[in-house]
Amino acid sequence: MIRRVLEISLHADPLTHGDSGAIGGQQILIRELVKNIQHHGYGVDVLTAQANPLWPEKFSLGHLGQVIRLSQGLHKDQEAEWFGLADQLAEQALDWMKASGRQHHLVHSHYWISGLVAERIHQATGLPWIHSPVKMAEWNQRPGDVLDPTRVEAEHRLLEMPNAVVVSYLTEAEIIHRANPGLPVYVVPPGVDPTQFFSRDAGPVLRTRGLARRPVIYVGRLEAARGLRQALEELATRDLPDDFVLLVLGGTRRQIQQGTPVAEDLAELHQRLGSHVQFVGGMPHRGVAPYLAASAVTIAPNQGPTLGMAVLESMASGVAVVGTRVPGVQDWIEDGQDGYLVSPEAMGELWDKTFELWSDPTEARKMGRRGQDKVHRLHTVGHMAEEMVACYREVTGLGRNQVGIGF
Repeated sequence: MIRRVLEISLHADPLTHGDSGAIGGQQILIRELVKNIQHHGYGVDVLTAQANPLWPEKFSLGHLGQVIRLSQGLHKDQEAEWFGLADQLAEQALDWMKASGRQHHLVHSHYWISGLVAERIHQATGLPWIHSPVKMAEWNQRPGDVLDPTRVEAEHRLLEMPNAVVVSYLTEAEIIHRANPGLPVYVVPPGVDPTQFFSRDAGPVLRTRGLARRPVIYVGRLEAARGLRQALEELATRDLPDDFVLLVLGGTRRQIQQGTPVAEDLAELHQRLGSHVQFVGGMPHRGVAPYLAASAVTIAPNQGPTLGMAVLESMASGVAVVGTRVPGVQDWIEDGQDGYLVSPEAMGELWDKTFELWSDPTEARKMGRRGQDKVHRLHTVGHMAEEMVACYREVTGLGRNQVGIGF
């Protein structure tokens, strides 16, 4: 009999169009998780919210999986309004479960908005429930973040009722353990698809972008907390080699128009840096892979916690990473071995290390190969699926002592 999991991811549709700029690490992680746990005989139904009326209500995701879009939904930034929809979304989810006739063995919610709905399903059905907090607001603030007391209260409550919690890195586990010592915590790191992210010939990208040598690359959103502005401000103070280029991959079509950022501060920095920075914009996730593999170094100047998917994807592509000491960056990089780590305030040091590697391709490749080897040993989508399935079996009673509970 197929064991079936109900994944709830209202805030992050795993089939979000990557070139919209809206896709992030959470969507990628959930999509790869859903696809790969099916190889272990699990059927997966993903409940998400209808963000675009043109998208189908149901869509296949793997041979035993599907995405179901509930009729209600808001923009992902409208978090306060999401709270008011929780009861209505839970009723829709329960109605869909009843109408589908499917027997689910487990509910797994991702992020606090989904947790509110999962909490109600758990109460109504008695199904085992695993919750993934995904960077709780109170403990994972970035500069400029404003705490929403409603969200903080909800996130605390969501640590009281689940059968277990799954987090991406050890720092999260320690924080949750302090909040609720009796709650089982599993650490399941993100995984990268090594058939998509691997070493490639840089030629096609270099010719497309008109580059004389491998560039440095940034992959991520353009929000201030990601550290891109701070990195560009420091870069603009330097006397740069003629052939140095930073590629910036990220941003929506509204944020990047004809290769120029719309935001006034980014546009000013772009003007100062001239041809040394190219804003490529957003693109489908699969389109990122050739750009990463064609780069000499990836920078991750994050000012606060992140899942770090771009870090792991860079390492899988054989590219060294220079990043900040924040959760989701420092967890994957071994300083001095497969990249370098600096404090979030040390943008000068970040560029010093970046230019050190950019100027020494042999050392950069050595670091990149070490990172690639680590990803293949520890952080593929196969590893992630195996560890998550072991968690599922443990929580549902199908397999005892297969995965060590964190604390």
